[in-house]
Amino acid sequence: LKPLRGSFRYRRPTSRREPQRPRASGKMVLSSPVGSPHADAFILSVGMVGMAEIFDKTWFVALVMAMRYEKNTVFWGCFSALLVHVLVAAAFGYSVSRLLSPRTLDFLAAGLYGAFALLYAYDWLTTEQDSDLIAAGRDEVTASLQEEGTQDEEEATYGAVKAPAVAVSTGVRVSRVFLQCFAAVFIAEWGDRTQIAMIGIHASQPIVPVMLGSALAFGLLTLSAVLVGIWLGNRTL
Repeated sequence: LKPLRGSFRYRRPTSRREPQRPRASGKMVLSSPVGSPHADAFILSVGMVGMAEIFDKTWFVALVMAMRYEKNTVFWGCFSALLVHVLVAAAFGYSVSRLLSPRTLDFLAAGLYGAFALLYAYDWLTTEQDSDLIAAGRDEVTASLQEEGTQDEEEATYGAVKAPAVAVSTGVRVSRVFLQCFAAVFIAEWGDRTQIAMIGIHASQPIVPVMLGSALAFGLLTLSAVLVGIWLGNRTL
């Protein structure tokens, strides 16, 4: 009998291969709580600016100005100055990101945030526990604004001797208040801790979400300062 070809051919049992797991590369990968780097950068910028600017000097400037002048003009004057600072920080941060590697930027940003945390902790520990923070900041800003106002009055008096008096229209008064608020906030914020921190976060994170988050935080803080100023103004009256 001739064996049938192919009938009793031995076949090896086929086994399903398990998918190979990727080997560990040795790099630590942090999982994102939100899932998107842009959303993380937005939330980080909102939280950082909000925590750094609350009860800061610029916040008290908006508060004191809202107690004296029209609230809408004060809000837009202070908020416009802070928006300019956001653009300045974005420009500096982008320039730094082009010069340094991402790993170096991460280490610098982490060290910068740690140093600021220590500084804020030191300020909190050295502040008297029974002192009224809002009243102290309001008095400090009021004193500095009164010194500037005294100088302006002296210049105005000296100019009135040389030139005849003219009536000041409402538009000129509003623009003068706007410029005064803009200049006071812009000078107070220049070189501040928040500006340096914003440069670091703009350099190490996606620039557009950081700009939007910083602008949102500044807008909310300015609005809160103006509302508190209006409330204190009505209370004193």
